[in-house]
Amino acid sequence: MDTKLKNKRYVALALLGLILVTTLLALTVANLYDDRRFLDKDYFISRNNHLISEELATVARLIKEVHVDYADYSTKSAQQKLDSDWLSELNQEREHQLEQLKAELDAEYNKRIEEARAAGNDSQVSLLQAEKENKRLSRERQIKADYDAKMKESIAARDKEYEAVKFNLLLRDGTFKYAIQDKKNNKVYTNLDHEPTDTELRQSALISVKIPQPKGERNWGLNRFFQQNQWEGLIYIPREADPYEPVLPNQFESGEFDYGGYYNQIIDDVNYYQSIHDRLLKEIVLLILFLFLAAGLFWYLKKNQALEHSMITKSQSIFRSIPMDIRLVSLLPAGLFYLIYSLEANFFSLPIGLGQVFTLVVMAPFTAYFLLFVLEAWIMFKQPEAFTQQWHNSISLKILAVLRDSFADKGMFFKLATIFILTIGFCVAAGTGLIYFVKRDLEPFLLAFFYCVFYVLFVLPYILRRIALLNRITRGVEQMSAGNFDVVIDAGKTKGKLASTAHSLNNLQQGVKRSLDNQMKSERLKSELITNVSHDLKTPLTSIVNYVDLLKREDLSPETRKEYVQILERKTDRLKALIDDLFEAAKMSSGSVELNIEQVNVAALVNQALAEFSDKIEQSSLTFRTNIEDGKIYAPLDGKKTWRVFENLISNALKYSLPNTRVYVDLTESADKVRFTIKNVSAYEINFDAEELFERFKRADESRNTEGSGLGLAIAKSIVELQGGKLFIEIDGDYFKVIVEFTRYL
Repeated sequence: MDTKLKNKRYVALALLGLILVTTLLALTVANLYDDRRFLDKDYFISRNNHLISEELATVARLIKEVHVDYADYSTKSAQQKLDSDWLSELNQEREHQLEQLKAELDAEYNKRIEEARAAGNDSQVSLLQAEKENKRLSRERQIKADYDAKMKESIAARDKEYEAVKFNLLLRDGTFKYAIQDKKNNKVYTNLDHEPTDTELRQSALISVKIPQPKGERNWGLNRFFQQNQWEGLIYIPREADPYEPVLPNQFESGEFDYGGYYNQIIDDVNYYQSIHDRLLKEIVLLILFLFLAAGLFWYLKKNQALEHSMITKSQSIFRSIPMDIRLVSLLPAGLFYLIYSLEANFFSLPIGLGQVFTLVVMAPFTAYFLLFVLEAWIMFKQPEAFTQQWHNSISLKILAVLRDSFADKGMFFKLATIFILTIGFCVAAGTGLIYFVKRDLEPFLLAFFYCVFYVLFVLPYILRRIALLNRITRGVEQMSAGNFDVVIDAGKTKGKLASTAHSLNNLQQGVKRSLDNQMKSERLKSELITNVSHDLKTPLTSIVNYVDLLKREDLSPETRKEYVQILERKTDRLKALIDDLFEAAKMSSGSVELNIEQVNVAALVNQALAEFSDKIEQSSLTFRTNIEDGKIYAPLDGKKTWRVFENLISNALKYSLPNTRVYVDLTESADKVRFTIKNVSAYEINFDAEELFERFKRADESRNTEGSGLGLAIAKSIVELQGGKLFIEIDGDYFKVIVEFTRYL
């Protein structure tokens, strides 16, 4: 007993352990999936290659500006520091201003000076010339001052650009290393004490670019920049920034530029990505460990028949008490919450604390819920009847049944809903109208009053008419159930489902009456069938018995005996043919005939059938007229069975045609049909419907003096219809026409 209790406790602990391990598995898989990009060590570089290329290009540009564009900049004169083109434009602008000044002064003073000189006013001439010279000197000094100011401003801006370039290169000095040989200027630009070897590069360089690059490598823009400047060498980013800071120039110390030491975001990002990569490798190890633990716990639970444990049975009982469709609907939000929470949990961050415990506490119940889903799905897979039983108890099935019954007739449903809403509206309008009447609020009262009038004049009569019709239908059904099929339910001018039901009941009454008439006709035909079969079998059988008795007489002459034997042979053949036709008709009625369908030349079959009856046709007084359009008319048929159809129809024409008349046999074909027609004048009065000729033992010869069995047309019709064709009869007085149609071979 103690051992059993101990095993139960162990099973319970194993179940809890399986839930916990499965939760940890889910968290591990979610975290690995979310950070899967970090498993690729080169992911950061490949993803940010364009940014790295831009940084390398920036460093190359700064090297060119510092060492080439601004080479010996501090030793240059003011004018050497400026761009020659810009300086030339500035000088041209000054010359233009001086020329413009001269032109303006000449235009202002020359005419006045000439006029004063012409007037002999020398003092005025001297005064104007002195004024002109003073203006010229004043304006020239202003132009020169503007020129010097622009020169000074440009030199200051140029100096600032130079210092900024030096500063930007200095910022990267500890995080970008370069050693470049300038072949055009025969110089070397470097911030290294020696050029590193390939081994040193692999050990210390995070990213390195050697120029020129072989084809297929990246950074072709940088490669092109080096080629344009005739450079060779390398630029690389070390794995760690230099720990020291260089001596700063005065501009940095004075605070004109803010310098915070060496820093490279690329190095920090790569190191961060590398730390995550290392953590993910550890998580993969944990994942494998959790998988082994889950497999071991599953094996232990299966071995100890954990499905019979009370913890599982009680959980299943509670689980199954929830309808299946509700469980399935709850699976989606629960799964989404579980997925999002596991992706956002950040479970494997350090240090381990209450956050991880809280995550396990939140997710473990969901894991148990999903495991119950899996267990229930497995049970339903093994026992389909469990699925059927639970589905029958689902809310969806019940709702579908109610909706299906409610919407079986959508028109009636919407009409009832409309009447219900209008009736509720009438009650509301009557109540509110009374309230507003007491309050003497005229407009709402009139609105409610007119609605009530509309309801009484239109809706209420509509309801009363439907109720009256429903009562008439109820009374009519009661009378029909009592056997009175002469009652007619008056639907009046009412339209809708109730009126349609009334018409359907009236039609049902007529259908029942027709059914009774057909039943009586069937009973009559059955009686006639028994009578006809008895007569047709009895006649040759009686003759056989009589002639057998005659043959027993000893005084018969050989000639008479031979004549009696011939008569017996004919009667026996007649009886055999009748029995064969009975069996054939029975087989056709049951549909148990096997057909051998092939492409048959119908024209050949008709000619063969006519040839079989050639002797009888010549002995008769009938004249056969045949019209066969083509000697090769094909259709997919059973040749033997179809020949039997033509044989029966030609035989009937020989038996029942008026003597000394013509029989017409036609075979034609159209786009998709083969049509066989045989026409003759009947020797007997046809005073019944043509369809009756297809009944068993029906003959045109009501006296039954001919040798026919009365089954020929019925058998022929069955054969034709079994092959997908049609056989029908047209009668016009004594003119008799049989038409057979088959599908033509295409």
